[in-house]
Amino acid sequence: MGSELSDRELYRSSRLHGGLAYTPESLRRIFGGLTEVESRRMHDEPDDSPHFGEPFLWTALFRRDAPGPLRD
Repeated sequence: MGSELSDRELYRSSRLHGGLAYTPESLRRIFGGLTEVESRRMHDEPDDSPHFGEPFLWTALFRRDAPGPLRD
């Protein structure tokens, strides 16, 4: 089960259409080469909200660390 819509289309429509969600552990594994800055559950948003949010979904922010100093 799930949608064949792209992520962009899912976010534009503010509906899941059967899309799949990731667990915090899955997000950490997928972005394992990055540093986790924050992960949290989304906030529920009413139907007329311009923002997307479902409380059973997680949102996360990861960053790529700067490379070390250059050596001669």
